[in-house]
Amino acid sequence: MSTRFLALIVVYGTEPVRTSSLQTLLANKFDRNCLRILVWDNSPHPKANAEELQRVGLLYRSTPENLGLSTIYNRVIAENLCTGEHLLLLDQDTVLPAGFLATAERTIGQHPDIDLFLPMIQANGNWVSPLDYCLGWGRYWTAPRHGRMKSARVCAINSGMVISARYLQGRQVYDEQLRFYGTDTQFMLDYADHRDELVVLDVQLAHDLSFFSDTVEQRARKFAVMRAAYRQIYSRRPLAQRLGVASIMIAISFLYAWRYRSHSFLKRET
Repeated sequence: MSTRFLALIVVYGTEPVRTSSLQTLLANKFDRNCLRILVWDNSPHPKANAEELQRVGLLYRSTPENLGLSTIYNRVIAENLCTGEHLLLLDQDTVLPAGFLATAERTIGQHPDIDLFLPMIQANGNWVSPLDYCLGWGRYWTAPRHGRMKSARVCAINSGMVISARYLQGRQVYDEQLRFYGTDTQFMLDYADHRDELVVLDVQLAHDLSFFSDTVEQRARKFAVMRAAYRQIYSRRPLAQRLGVASIMIAISFLYAWRYRSHSFLKRET
């Protein structure tokens, strides 16, 4: 039986047809009867031609109020995801290789008991996802890996995740107090609580991580939001984990303050 996908592309401030995610997804040779594409336009002033997108078979939704990713994901799971499908999450600037969907379909068929499939993602010259993770501290893998592995202490970014409806449906998956930062970390921690294994796909994606191309002040503001997100993520976890992640966040704050010669990294989000 063919695997059916619902691909969700969240866009902001740009025409959906110009995004690398949509362009490279449509370039994949795959049975369109097994692929639904939902473009969720989060822009305050949408630039999309909704009728044109729908005419070519794409679902389109616009929320100018700029909803958090967690809210969008929960709504899509509740309102759009069908039983038996796999949800593919995509940011607007992810570049998919031509064989991505075919590789995902083949791998899902080889591991029908697994609910999460992750691509290897490269950005800024590093393999940024998946990575080894513990209490807010991540360590990049030095080379690509693939195959079945334990889910504990593995983290990944949202874009490129392929998640089974079997796992997603019937639960509040994402914490809506997290708007953007931390949604992927929260998901991965919760997934490891419920599932022992995941599969890393034998496929490599290119992605843009703006944090390392921002100005120092922009980085400091984003880092403050990240720290607040980690406080929320670990607020319901054991005390030892809360203390551990708080200590690591303090250490990283001082490291960034020294590295970038800016005390802004020591400020909390207000």
